[in-house]
Amino acid sequence: MTLRQLTYLREVIRQSFNVSNAARALYTSQSGVSRQLQDLAEELGVDLFVRCGKRFVGLTEAGKEIAAVVDDILRDSQRIRKIADAHRDGNRGVLRILATRHVAASSLHEAIVRCRQEMPALQIEINQEDPGLAFELLRQHGADLGMLPEPPAQFTDLAYFPLTRWHLTLVVPQGHVLMAATELTLETLSAYPCCCYERTSRSRQIVDETFELAGMRSPVSFSLSSSPDILQYVATGIGIGLIAEEAFNAARHPDLAAVDVRHLFQPITTGVVLPRNVRLSTALRAFIKVLSPGLDLEVQGFDAEPVCALPAAGRRREFSGLA
Repeated sequence: MTLRQLTYLREVIRQSFNVSNAARALYTSQSGVSRQLQDLAEELGVDLFVRCGKRFVGLTEAGKEIAAVVDDILRDSQRIRKIADAHRDGNRGVLRILATRHVAASSLHEAIVRCRQEMPALQIEINQEDPGLAFELLRQHGADLGMLPEPPAQFTDLAYFPLTRWHLTLVVPQGHVLMAATELTLETLSAYPCCCYERTSRSRQIVDETFELAGMRSPVSFSLSSSPDILQYVATGIGIGLIAEEAFNAARHPDLAAVDVRHLFQPITTGVVLPRNVRLSTALRAFIKVLSPGLDLEVQGFDAEPVCALPAAGRRREFSGLA
């Protein structure tokens, strides 16, 4: 028994048992319809139609009961197809996104709101992960998309599309001596205990590497998980703090001040990371479009160099983490 046979049976009934009209409605031949109905009757072992000569004029008792069930089966098959289409196109199901703490708290909010408005049946999951673990999850198809730093060069099965560049800023208590410094240097900063992100974050790595390259020990004494934690430590006078520039709001922290240190620490990039063999569903495309309307993705395997607004200098292969 096939869906085609059941569809033919339903259409013959709809066409008042006129096989020719049913064949035209189904865009097939009359002999094809007749053959399918004959095969169905033989498989079931009962007559489905009352005949007058070679013509069908009605349904047998068995045919009536079967026809009632056929309607239900074909309606269910349509629902199954719609469900499959929705999942295939990404309008339903789950969009799994991995992000660092910094990104999860800033860049993703608008994209989530927009996608929920356009595709309310879609479930969006955001998981904050260490970049190293996030890259492995993407490679193993444990997620659909990452908002992360650039993957290590050996991960050739991941494609990276940089979207934003951000900087670290120094946060100190109001009136701190560093606010009056005419030329802030690494040597000046090294004299104060510093609060910064955890060692696995790229921003923390940049801080430690910058001091190491200058031949100095990193002044980071307090490794904290978030910008609010760092700000709290600075507010209590425990030390100075290095956080993401956009994480500091002067109006919310009138007792603190930001000091520009862009000349000391290199900028950090955040981008979209995708497995090269990922299927770009409607939802995934829509989400990326909200994140960066001008981003040009190579659909087939992401083999071409990604088009992005950042210059080549913003794409450093040694990046391995991000706050």
